[in-house]
Amino acid sequence: MDTRQERTRQDAKQWNSQIGKIYYHRCEDNPNYFRSIRIWHNPWTGANQPQISEAVYGEPPDNLEPIPKLMLSRLMRLQSMSAFH
Repeated sequence: MDTRQERTRQDAKQWNSQIGKIYYHRCEDNPNYFRSIRIWHNPWTGANQPQISEAVYGEPPDNLEPIPKLMLSRLMRLQSMSAFH
């Protein structure tokens, strides 16, 4: 791995403590299911993006907190905007 890329990743993580954090989101069509959402920094676009799991039946683990709706909305909006640059 290029040391410049590793340096960029370390810098981004210092600047944004959300990078690498995992949240959960209950499925709106069936609250018996949830998805885990990891915040990832995309070095090619310079933006944070959500990494979203498949829906899982059951209760989210106690160590995960729900993702704020505004945060998820912004991550999804930024992800779709960065795809066209």
